[in-house]
Amino acid sequence: MPFVGGFILWYYPPVKLFFAIYRWVMFFGRKQEISQLLLLKKKKSASLACISGRRRIGKSRLITEYGKHFKKFIDIQGLGPDQSHSNQDQLNHFSKKLAYHFKTGVEHFDDWETAFSSFYEKVKHGECLLLLDEISWMGGQDPLFAAKLKDAWDTLFKKNNKLIMVLCGSVSAWIDDNLLKNATFAGRISLAINLQELALPEINQFWEKNNYMMGSLEKMLILSITGGVPKYLEEVLQSETAEQNLIRLCFSPNGLLFNEFASIFEEVFQRRSNSFKKIINACLESRYSPTEVALKIGKTLNSEISRDIEILELSGFLSRDYYFKPSGEISKLSHLRVKDNFLRFYLKVLQKEKLRVEKGGVKISSLQQLTALNSIIGLQFENLILSNRELLYPLIGIDQSQIVSAAPYIQKKNSKNKYGCQIDLLIHTRLDLFFLCEFKCKKIIEKSIINEVTHKINALKLPRRSAIRPILVYEGEIYPGHHEKLDEYFFKIIHFSKLLE
Repeated sequence: MPFVGGFILWYYPPVKLFFAIYRWVMFFGRKQEISQLLLLKKKKSASLACISGRRRIGKSRLITEYGKHFKKFIDIQGLGPDQSHSNQDQLNHFSKKLAYHFKTGVEHFDDWETAFSSFYEKVKHGECLLLLDEISWMGGQDPLFAAKLKDAWDTLFKKNNKLIMVLCGSVSAWIDDNLLKNATFAGRISLAINLQELALPEINQFWEKNNYMMGSLEKMLILSITGGVPKYLEEVLQSETAEQNLIRLCFSPNGLLFNEFASIFEEVFQRRSNSFKKIINACLESRYSPTEVALKIGKTLNSEISRDIEILELSGFLSRDYYFKPSGEISKLSHLRVKDNFLRFYLKVLQKEKLRVEKGGVKISSLQQLTALNSIIGLQFENLILSNRELLYPLIGIDQSQIVSAAPYIQKKNSKNKYGCQIDLLIHTRLDLFFLCEFKCKKIIEKSIINEVTHKINALKLPRRSAIRPILVYEGEIYPGHHEKLDEYFFKIIHFSKLLE
């Protein structure tokens, strides 16, 4: 079996995966979000909702599916992030979309007040769902857009008690600043969803329903690069192995992911993309606090840097993991983690190969050529588990209501702590029982991991009354003859495949 460094690329060349091209025409997952949205239909008054999240995460697809429950569904998307688009361009586009949906002539709008008024006249009666998609692009050239939308909602749209308006966008910070944290919208937004990646069982359900004949390793390999982003996953072909799919998507100039960074990062953040990229790059190598990240990019932590970090969090690219004290109290300490698997893969692997492929005539035909992939695969695996950590609780035997905290933990060596340690996930329950979870993605898991975990347990400073249980979550194979030792030591050993079920 071919492998890169210590990481095996477990695909099965003799067994061609019998995959036919299948786009995700069928809608999978998002049960909780659909349930929340359907509750709005039961109200006896109009509702305003906000949906945010990174590009490709399935915001529009979610609302399109929701729209099947309505007699009338009208969706209008703002023009793309091109700085040459003026406010008048956006108004003209809005007018053309209205004409298309309602089979009327194209009107001329000089301002958003007139545009919204015309829109309302067409939807003031009956059950209808309105989607204003990429709202930040639509209103980005008019500083008073949010105020005008609020006024139109208050004086017009809310009069129809069977109307639901959804405001959707990839620039989560714009939605946060102009809608969610805007005092003029206080009390008006009935539901706000920041859409996250699909959960592992949802992805696996799709694969199994459509006979994607992959083992857990191939699934993990794909997810280590795509994460749970629906658009990326729907590009996976049934007729190719995991390795073939990833080479086609990532290392062909025509592949979806080859130029994807510009779409999800540069186009969304535009002029500020370089500043945000510096923060992301600083977080790639290690787990730094916000203060340490600021120092890494040659600045001090101020309100501007803090807001930049917050914007990257809202956009789904960064996660700020807080430490919880053994008492359960949240600490002031935190570290930043690149949460988006594709983003880390691009910056650590694909970006370096891209120019060689484009200009150097290099052809990537095997993942074995990518030595950098091996160095990040453990972090990619860790992201997958942390994003789906609630799936671990029943496998460990924990009732979620008993959890005080469940987060990555770093104990730094200082005058109070003789030893430092880094724990992938530390779960604290109300009976002061701690579960130390170790994540390993490795070709062979050997009994030497016992010494690694024992060192962390001995270093960890916990209350005297507490007890600790080690947990191993892994992808790979346990070395023959080491099963018994590992079973004796670990409270639970959980293979990645269990999280897919």
